[in-house]
Amino acid sequence: MSRLIVLLSLLALAACGPDGSIHAEAKALIAANCAACHVVPGVATAQGRVGPSLVGIAKRQVLAGTLPNTPINLRRFLAHPQSVQPGGAMPELGLTNRQAQIIGDYLLTLDKP
Repeated sequence: MSRLIVLLSLLALAACGPDGSIHAEAKALIAANCAACHVVPGVATAQGRVGPSLVGIAKRQVLAGTLPNTPINLRRFLAHPQSVQPGGAMPELGLTNRQAQIIGDYLLTLDKP
């Protein structure tokens, strides 16, 4: 029984990622895909000035100029921005739906303007 407890504890710690953050995977994805264009709190390399800052994005009413800011719409926009806003500045990044969900879940924690 004690081995099972140790194993479960290790699995829980592993899920937190290498920096102890439950959002470590999101931050890595943001660093690899979003950092060149956006400022994203909590991601040191995300200091881009091409796209809008994502500081406080969770409190915004609208995404991409037209979509109500909901978790589903944010994931949809992240996964396929050109289908949401054809001709918009946000390029298709080739994110999977899972990656879009991970990034979206993190962005929705950014409620401080």
